[in-house]
Amino acid sequence: MLASYVTTALRSFAQHKQHALLSLSGLSLGMAMMMLIGLFIQHELSFEQGQPDQQNHYRLVMHAQENGNEYILTTPRAHQQLLDIPGVESVFYLLKTQMVSDDKVAIGNNAFQLAANYAATPNLANLVNIDVLAGDLATTLNTPEKIALSRSEATRLFGAFATPDKVIGRTLKLQRNNRLLMVSAVFSDLPVNSHFYFHSLTSIEPFMGIRGNVMHTYVALLPNTNMELVAQSATEIYAQIWQWQNIHYWLQPIKDIHLGPNFAQDMKVGGDATSVAICAVMALVLLIISCVNYVNFSVAQSSNRAKEIGVRKAMGATRAQLITQFMSESILLAWFAMLVACVLVELFLPSFMQLIGRPLPALDWPIWLGQVFALATGIGVLSGLYPSMYMAGFNTKATLNGELKQGRQGVWIRKALLLLQMGLSVGLLISAMMLSKQLHFLHSLPVNYQKSQQLVINNMPQKVLYGEQSASLLASIESIPGMTASVAMDFSITQSTNAGLFVKLPQTPDTPLSLSFAGVHGKVVETLGLTLLAGRDFSDEFASDRFNRDTEQGSIIVPESVLNTLGFSSPEDAIGKPISFFAGPFSNATGIIVGVVKDIKVGPVNHHGAPVVFVNGLGVGGTYSLLVKVESPNDAQLKLDLQNFVKARLNIAPVDISLLEDDYQALYREQQKLSEVVAIGGFISLILILMGVFGLTNFIVKQRQKEVAIRKVLGASRLGIINGLAKELMLLVLFGCVIAWPICFLILSDWLASFEQSVTQSIWVYMVASLLISLITWLTVAGLTFKAASIRPAQILRYE
Repeated sequence: MLASYVTTALRSFAQHKQHALLSLSGLSLGMAMMMLIGLFIQHELSFEQGQPDQQNHYRLVMHAQENGNEYILTTPRAHQQLLDIPGVESVFYLLKTQMVSDDKVAIGNNAFQLAANYAATPNLANLVNIDVLAGDLATTLNTPEKIALSRSEATRLFGAFATPDKVIGRTLKLQRNNRLLMVSAVFSDLPVNSHFYFHSLTSIEPFMGIRGNVMHTYVALLPNTNMELVAQSATEIYAQIWQWQNIHYWLQPIKDIHLGPNFAQDMKVGGDATSVAICAVMALVLLIISCVNYVNFSVAQSSNRAKEIGVRKAMGATRAQLITQFMSESILLAWFAMLVACVLVELFLPSFMQLIGRPLPALDWPIWLGQVFALATGIGVLSGLYPSMYMAGFNTKATLNGELKQGRQGVWIRKALLLLQMGLSVGLLISAMMLSKQLHFLHSLPVNYQKSQQLVINNMPQKVLYGEQSASLLASIESIPGMTASVAMDFSITQSTNAGLFVKLPQTPDTPLSLSFAGVHGKVVETLGLTLLAGRDFSDEFASDRFNRDTEQGSIIVPESVLNTLGFSSPEDAIGKPISFFAGPFSNATGIIVGVVKDIKVGPVNHHGAPVVFVNGLGVGGTYSLLVKVESPNDAQLKLDLQNFVKARLNIAPVDISLLEDDYQALYREQQKLSEVVAIGGFISLILILMGVFGLTNFIVKQRQKEVAIRKVLGASRLGIINGLAKELMLLVLFGCVIAWPICFLILSDWLASFEQSVTQSIWVYMVASLLISLITWLTVAGLTFKAASIRPAQILRYE
């Protein structure tokens, strides 16, 4: 019986080639896009799944209530108090050592910068699943004179032929203090689906006395512990340490970190839950459109199979047998479509990975085949259910006499499906256009600093930028032809500042003003192109400009937005006035205001951050870099000269130089990739709509060919005939727009509200998307109808 169903299905495909080909193409496109996006979603949701006891592990996050800023770095001073909180089983710390010291090492005569070196607590293996290839990781993290390397880092430092066993026992010399570190463990590189990212590990013991907020802090809770109570206890502990009441700590499950809020201090760039949701909805929309195409093709094609159905019924076939036959055709077609989709996925997976910027895992076909064919079967059943029941219900006598007419139910269901298809396509196009418009708007917002003509030297040693020789270093760089100004910074201007600066206000002594600390050294106004409203730039000509660690006093430049809060009536009124603040390890510092500038935007323009205060000659931990203003940023020789100078002067290799403009554009790479994916989805939806309208119109034109001929005989023009046949579909497009517009408006309004600044939803976006669908529909109908109307009426009506 099954063989008979399959044979009949194959015969039907061969007899109705156009119907089978259009259905196969549409389903294949929808399934392929769904599989590709499914791989992406599976990857995004797989983060931290392999970590030990990950359901009980959390990261501490601080929320500053005055300005809404959040930070993921804390001080180790609360270590014992955190352990004493009921329900806390253990505490883990990870410190990016570059924040507090120089990570340059020497191996023989070669100098290297350690890649992603972190100091960690000995219990790290209880937090992160680390595959140790050689040595003992726990012993390494218990001993300050030892270091553990990842497989790739060991290869980079000791060569491709250095196996893990051969690396054990080798030594590295820290250039900052000539201390030797012995390699005592080698571990596999961490998987890509983890927010943890490090290539070397050392003991955290030498850094436990640090007072500032520099450590990633994680806690392991006992099962059934109330995390809200633990967060409340942590808040009380840190509020007492910092003597600051307007802070709140919360616990972030490590499994939620990747798709949660992104922080500048994250070990690597996280994902975006909104992007995952948008991609999932888009894949579902495309699949629905392709399934609707198949249903409409089948229902429209049913009259061509009416006599076949009548003969089968006359020969004794039951309704259940006919439903089974048509369902088997639907499932078989879905299987063929899934095979084609699998081929498309293999062909386009590398391009898709490049598009989304994610190294997706290779497809494990023995596991995937069962899943995809189960999915194909489900799609086949859902797509074929209504057409099968509809065709199996034909009246035997009517079909054999050629008197079959489509009932109102069939016509209305077909119209409803077309309406759904048109509405989904219009909505997808509107969303793609609004996403692109919002992204362009974000790129165009002012940041109040100069992004062009800037080179950034990343990963610079702190003592070089803020030590005694830093002034001569900056002067030497500015003497290189083509370089006009330079400034050292303890933060990345395209990411975030790494510390807070808290101003003591006389009117509210218990609630300090929370600002962002920007430790710099050099001509910050000139180099960054800041708008100076009053005062002057920092200068080495004034010895008092540089922060004195003994007296805790130095010069500062403040933003315009805080003048009223600080009690100044104008920018000129603030010049020369002192303010008291605490930042990092300094609890009673004084800053003399020497300049007032327009507020700058650090990080993405849609990120809400506290106003930035520049402090000269002090870095309190962060991403140390050197910003150099140049005449021609794209001059390769200029970059080479700077690279050679830094390498020779500071003995740093390799030298990481980037364009500030490129770093800024990278902030929106995720949104740009999402925009491109949605644009591709919109394009595929247009293809599916075109295929659907073509198949349906082609069938309708053939069914109404005699009507077209008679209308032509009676004097109707070709344009009139075209509009007469297109009227029904154009009305469906119109009704689809009426339904899609308010739904899209509400969804997009909610999405745009997540941005601090956003575009307004203009009517032309909705109009363009709707007109595009209308134009495709009308042109398709016009082309097929024009062809039918061009046939001589005598040729059509000669047998009448």
